[in-house]
Formats: sequence, C-alpha cells, structure tokens
Amino acid sequence: MAPDGGVYPLKGKAAAGIILIATLSCLSSLAFLLWGLIIEGPNFYNGQECKMTYSRFQFLPLHVPTDHPNRYRLLKFTDGRDPRHQHFYPISGSLLEGYETQNTKKSNRNNINGRLLELHDNWCLLPREEIDKNTSHSEWSDVPYPHRGHPVLYVPGHWGSFSQSRSLGAHGTRWTGPYNDAKTHQKIFESLRSGKGMHDGTQLFFKYHNSTDGIEVLKSQYQDDFVMDVFALDFGEEGAALHSSKILNQADFVTRAIETLVEGCHLGDSQTGITIVAHSLGAFAVSASLDMNPHLISKGWVQNVINLASPLQAIPYAVDSGVHKLVQNLNERDSSTAAKRNVATISVSGGLRDELIPPTLSEGPSASFLANLMHDTNATTSSNSKFGMDHRCIVWCYDLLTQIRGVIFVLTMTTDRGMNPSERLNIVRRILHQTNHTTTFKEEVKTLHERALDVKGYAALVSIQIAAPYYLNYLLKLCILVGLAHSHLLRPLFLQHPIKQYEQQKGSMFKAGLAVSISLLAIPSIVTTSSLLRRSEFHFFGWSLRQCYMHECELLLGTTFVLTQLAALVYFIIVYGVGFVIDKISRKIFSSQRQQLSRTFGTMMCYMSMQSLRLYPITCLPLAVGLFVFAGETDVMFVSTTIAPIVFVSLEILVLLKLIFKPTATNIEERRMTFAIILISLIKATYGKLIYAVAMMKGIRDDNKWYNNEMLGSFTSSLLPAFLAIMAVETHDAMTQNMLHWKRRTKSDFDAVAVIGLNKAHRFFLFSNTFLVTWYMWNVFVNYAGDDIVLPLYSIITVAMSYWKCYPLSADAMNIYSAIFDDDLSLHSESKDKDE
Repeated sequence: MAPDGGVYPLKGKAAAGIILIATLSCLSSLAFLLWGLIIEGPNFYNGQECKMTYSRFQFLPLHVPTDHPNRYRLLKFTDGRDPRHQHFYPISGSLLEGYETQNTKKSNRNNINGRLLELHDNWCLLPREEIDKNTSHSEWSDVPYPHRGHPVLYVPGHWGSFSQSRSLGAHGTRWTGPYNDAKTHQKIFESLRSGKGMHDGTQLFFKYHNSTDGIEVLKSQYQDDFVMDVFALDFGEEGAALHSSKILNQADFVTRAIETLVEGCHLGDSQTGITIVAHSLGAFAVSASLDMNPHLISKGWVQNVINLASPLQAIPYAVDSGVHKLVQNLNERDSSTAAKRNVATISVSGGLRDELIPPTLSEGPSASFLANLMHDTNATTSSNSKFGMDHRCIVWCYDLLTQIRGVIFVLTMTTDRGMNPSERLNIVRRILHQTNHTTTFKEEVKTLHERALDVKGYAALVSIQIAAPYYLNYLLKLCILVGLAHSHLLRPLFLQHPIKQYEQQKGSMFKAGLAVSISLLAIPSIVTTSSLLRRSEFHFFGWSLRQCYMHECELLLGTTFVLTQLAALVYFIIVYGVGFVIDKISRKIFSSQRQQLSRTFGTMMCYMSMQSLRLYPITCLPLAVGLFVFAGETDVMFVSTTIAPIVFVSLEILVLLKLIFKPTATNIEERRMTFAIILISLIKATYGKLIYAVAMMKGIRDDNKWYNNEMLGSFTSSLLPAFLAIMAVETHDAMTQNMLHWKRRTKSDFDAVAVIGLNKAHRFFLFSNTFLVTWYMWNVFVNYAGDDIVLPLYSIITVAMSYWKCYPLSADAMNIYSAIFDDDLSLHSESKDKDE
C-alpha cells in the first residue's frame, strides 16, 4: 500500500497500456455489435425458410358490448371466396377490413359507410332450428349458408395486429394458397356452401373410444374436412409491455369478446367451447382474463389455449416494473388456482431464432414445444430453419400452422369426448412427436443451444445474441450498474489515489481517461465473473444450488462481457460527452449561482427546493394547455382521471430539467456521475408510468380505478427520492461555494475542512455502496418487480452523503473556523510585535 492509504501509483507506460487495451476492447465490442446488427443478426433472425400462407382475407367487424369505445374491436376472418359470408360485406361497407385497407389509416379513409354486425345479423351462421332454441333470439336473421365451423379466437401481442390471424384463418377455411389444385378449390367451395364435407370437430364417431390410436385414425379420416371460424381481436397495435394497465384493459376486452362469441354462437351448452390462440404477450391478456373471470372456465367456454412465441415466464424487454409484477402474480396464481387446471394450455416457442422471446421463457405449466420440432425442417435448404423461426413468422408459416390446425382438431375432438386436460395433452404430445418422447423442453432447448454453438461458432453466436432486441432492458440496468460500480466502488477504493499524480503531470483529461479505461475493463470482467458464479452448480449438504435466471443460463459469457462493456460506453458517453456539452450550454444560458447565506444543511436544502419549485408552473402550465388543445375536450382539465397524470408528468419534466441543466458545481465530474445514475434509473422506473399518464391525459378512460394510486406510488418511490437527491447535491454545491468564498475572504489554506464530514462516515458509506453495487450486480439479469428499488436506495445514500459532506460547512462550523483563524492572526500579530 502507498503511504497515503491507496495503492501505489501506476507508471506512465502501464497507464498508457491500460488505455490502449481498453480502447481495443471497446472497439472489439462495437465490432461485435455491428457484426450482429448488420450481418449475423438479419441472416439468423429474418430467414425465409417457411412457405407463406395466402388468403383473400376480409375481416367483418362485430359489435361487442364494452366500455372501450373506438379502441378495441372484435373481427371475424372471412375469405372473399367463401359463400357463407358474402351477404355480410354490403352491411359492413367501408368498415370491412381487407387487403386494400391494411396500408390506409382509419383516420384517412373517406366516405365511411356501413355498420358493425350485431348479434341479430347471425354472423356466427347458426341454422334456424338452432336459433329457435332460444326464444329471445327469434328475431335473428336467417343466412343463406348456415354452416359454422369451430370458433377460434386469435389474441395479438405487443404491437400486434388482428391481420396476423389471416394465415390461421386461411387454414380454418382450408384455402391456404398455391398448395392445393383447382379441383380442391372447388371442393372447398362446395363444402362450405352445402355443409357437406365439412364439420366443426364435434359429434364424430369414436370407433376406438379414447385410445391414442383411435384418435390418430380419426385425425387421418376427418381432419381434412375440419373447418375453423377464426375471430381476431384488434387492440390498435397497442404496446402491451409498456405498462400493466394495457394488459389488464386487453384482458377485460378478451372477456367481453368471449362472452359475445358464446352468445352469438350459442356455446352456452357446448362441450368444446372456444379455442384461443394467443401470440406473444396476448397470452397474458388471456391469462389475466381467465384469472379475473373464472366463470369462463367453470362454464366450459374456454378449455383449450395455444400460445405462440409467448414469454410465459417473464417479459425480457419490458422496462416497467409493474409489468413484471403482474406477470409474477399471474404465474403464481396459475400454479395455485385449481380452475385453470381445467384448461389445456400448449406453448409453442420460436426457438433460438425468435429475436424477442428466448425459448427458455416460453416454457408453460402444461405442454411446451419448439417450433422447429413441430414441422419438417428438412424440406428447406436453409440451415437456420433447424433453430426455429422468427417472432412474426410463427403466425404465418404454412408448415407450422398445418400442425397447429391438427392440434386444434385433436383438442376439439378430445374435449367433445369429455377427456380431461391431462389426457388431451398426452394425445397431442403423442401426435406431434409420433414416438414415446421422453426429452423435456429444457433439454430440447439446451440441445438447440449446443447445436447452434457447433454450427455457428462462438464468435458468431455472440454477435447473434447481442443483436437480439430483448437485451435493451438489460442494457439499461447495466448502465446503472456501471455508474454505481465506477463512482462508488472502483473510484473511491482503487482509482482515486493511484491516478492523482497524473492530474498535475498530464492534466485532468488523462486522469479521467485512465479511470474510465480501468472501469471499462474491470466492470465487465466482474459482471462476467458474477454471471459465471450464478450459473455454476454448488453442492452442499445434499442440496444443489444454481442461481442463474432462466435464459441467463444460455447466455454466453462473451455476450455478457460485450453487453456490459457497451453499457459502460453508453454511461461514460453520457457523463463525459453529453454531460460536458450540456454543462457548457448551461453556463452560457444560466447565470452563475449567487452566494447564499450560511445555513444548516436542512434549511439550505429547503431553500434550494423552494427555489427549484418555482419552475413548476413553467412546466405544468404549458403541459396543461397542450393537453387541452390536443385532447379537444373543453372539460378535460376538470375530469378527475386527468388531474393526477397532469401533475405527475409535469413533476417528471421538472426533475428531468433539474437533472440535465445545472449552471455551476464545485465538483462537476462527481455531479455528472451522480446525476447520470439518477437520470437512467428515473427513466427506467417511470417510463411505463409516463406512457400510462399520457394515455390518461389523451382522454383514454381506464376501467381500473387505481390510476391515482399508481401515480402516487411512482411519485413517492421515484420522483420524490430523485428530487431530494438532486436538492441534496445542489445544497452541497451551494455550501461548498460559501466555503470557497470564506477562504478567498480570509485568504486561508484550511483545506482539511472540506473532508472532515466525509471522513467521519467514510466506512459506513463505503460499506453501504459496496452492498448496493454487489446486490444489483448479482441480480442485473433478473426481471422482477423490485428492479426500481435501486433509485430510492441510491437517493437515500446520496442525501446522507451530501449531509455528511456539508456538516463541516454549516454556519456554526464556519463561525468556529473564523474564530480559529482570527485567533491565529492575533497570535501571529502579538508574536511579531514582540520580535520587533
């Protein structure tokens, strides 16, 4: 150890070598990123190995009794060649959704005519004898060809569209494109018109009772004539992962849609009910709907659910902690609620080629399958097809949807026969694998990773993993981790003393460059080591412990290192690049901070807070006026659902302005680091809440009456701690400037004053910061609701550290220093008089 308590200073060549190695390492990480984004990623994730499913789709809009006007819709897929629905087209008019309307925004469509189809229009194609069973429906219209198929409801996911169901709908009508000859087309037309040669999967003759062999025989005999009527939900391509309220609102509409289908198709006494096919995050809307409305299961309306590329374990790219909490609660209730055990749930993962959902997260509680194992991948020349299919391909791939259609048929037959979910799923497993399959889903995923590593190579697979968009949330968390580790762990422990010599010899820029270089190498290495420890198995006292979180176990260590180093680059660009430019601009725009009267830390902080709150009307008033103009409602400012969002968003703008613009500071580098950590943490913690607040401000009404609690909770856990931390730092700046003014006035060299307060609690803050960094590093790849707790914890530590730094700078302390200094002057004067 060096005499001053730090480690021995680095020699000049060693320091230059560290900077060179860090530079080369960062360039390599950037090269991996560009390689993945430009070459390997697009080639791997966006292949064209699947045959396209074609149709002449026309979607009929249906009326659903709901409290979501003009937001969500229920539509029925039809093929333009299907004679059963052609008489509905004039009724729907321009509300009909077809190929020609997909590229035209609804707001730009002129001459809107037509209406939504009502229940009395008999859009489910019920025959007259079926209608007459319910006397209240006697006024329902007759249809020319009353031959309905098995109802299937498609639920889209995050930013998903109802039009994604057109391929599933094509398989429902059996018009799937150029894979059938003209004679087959004519047979399909005649069967739909006459009702002969088509069925909905119910009341089939069971020669072999419930045996698997009997089901396979029935499947081969009757599957070609199986018809599905596909209905689709339109959520307006809403981002369900942005905030939990969106999933809950979608879940409420799923319930209304199911009840509408049950009434419209007379499924109240049906043995099979409705089969739901959910894509991506649509699975959580379905799960929440079934959880909040158990009668959907108890009455037999929903008995079979198929999830395509759904992250059933966790949503990797979701930033809002409320989304993670909702998913966690739904998964816990799924495992404990007996009602959901009466639903046969099948999960199909896109495999490694799904750029949004890792296959490990798609494992469901019942039956899970990899898409590449469900269809013949040897029929294509693409080597990537053996690793699955991308996130959108899974809803239109012809070969896969052929298997999905067969699964729906088997589920419908076995449900109609009265088999329980476990029996139905066992038959599905047998049919899909055609053998006595004993390999678990986790083992299949592990084998897939090993095959990809052998085929692609380590370096190429690292670039492929980096190109996946679902690591964006991890990059945010890694940026926070880098800031914490650099400014509160490495810098005070190892970097402050060894590089102090370079500030006088080669300038502060070289000092900062050396500190950044050490962190760019050390922090990724530490995080990679932590990840290695988490995925290692520890055995003690008969227990086997492995802490890696789901898909973290399949993340290559090289990917972990590169991701951490890229996050470190982003953080240091914010601190030393963007922050430097903003500081220069702030000094020109804002006047220098005036000297404040000497006060205690508490009174000074209250004074600084009141000064900052003067900006609030400047941010709140324009926001309110903009809302008034944008929403176009004269009473919008007086609606209770808009008051809380207005206050919340305006406070968020105030805090962001205080974080970004600051005219002066005594320790500008330290302040940039602190504010960068708070800024990134605040964005992560309030990102979803801001989107939710803006949606409320636009006049979108929320059925869930907890919006005020949502805003209040985010304010107390995020905005208020961040604001107090900013005020604490500014208070320290102001009191330090008072100290500097006193030194200039008295011409004192009393430098020890500035560090007295910090030295008193140095060990405590070092321990607390080390604990915070270690805990956050250990859980950096974990998605859970407690992610955002780092912001209030760090804010508390910042306020406490600022207080201890300001303790020797208070008015009482300054008076004591002045008295000591005056006594020293008088003593010096007396001794000088005696000498004379």
